[in-house]
Amino acid sequence: MNKRASLSLSINAIVILVLAITMLGLGLAFTKGMFGKLSSKLSVPEPDIPATADDKIVLPSEELVITKNKEFIFSVNVYNDDFTGPVKGELTCPQQGTAAAIPPNTVISGPQDIPPGEDKGFKFIVAKDVVTQSSTRVCTLSFKGETAGEESKQIVVSIK
Repeated sequence: MNKRASLSLSINAIVILVLAITMLGLGLAFTKGMFGKLSSKLSVPEPDIPATADDKIVLPSEELVITKNKEFIFSVNVYNDDFTGPVKGELTCPQQGTAAAIPPNTVISGPQDIPPGEDKGFKFIVAKDVVTQSSTRVCTLSFKGETAGEESKQIVVSIK
């Protein structure tokens, strides 16, 4: 009779252990899922640093880190010192080897009027199908007025 009780206790202990591990796994999966959803909804706004006559093109960072096969949006503030007409921005990267990091004429902002002596923000979208190869390049961010004025700035673009 004593031997049966010890066997019964052993089976009960194994069942409780399996249930505890299962519950722990479910709890961890639920917590990970909830934090994953929360972090995707949480975004940190880019700092709004105004462009000035001394620093005509301002980005939140001098390096853009783009994840390949994923859409990337960035903003740039531009100061109007000598632009006339609507101003249009473009990001160009040099060709290296057989393919460019970002093909020409693919990252262009919509034209905007900037009053003289003021700055405006431009948004750029790098489509997910544009960046398919990992590389790091020095690219040029340039802005042109429709009839006159041109400013450019070199930035580092890392595609990972």
